[in-house]
Amino acid sequence: MRTMLSLMDSWDSVIGIICGDEQGSLGEVADALGQSLSTVSGWKTRGIPAPHWAAVVALSADRGKPVITLEVLARLAARKLEEAR
Repeated sequence: MRTMLSLMDSWDSVIGIICGDEQGSLGEVADALGQSLSTVSGWKTRGIPAPHWAAVVALSADRGKPVITLEVLARLAARKLEEAR
């Protein structure tokens, strides 16, 4: 069985873990981060901008998902840069 950490292989999976299975929680996440729903939804494919990482990590911990860390976000960002080359 894969662990939650191993499932975080994309920006979409990070956003999905923060939101959980609750319908409408993407909007709640956007509100909590002070962003629009379309902005946070776009992060699933574009990536979470680095200036928002600390807030995302804090929100994740507040929502009971402390597995999302700055290290995880940095790893995803590095992978995205590598893939773009």
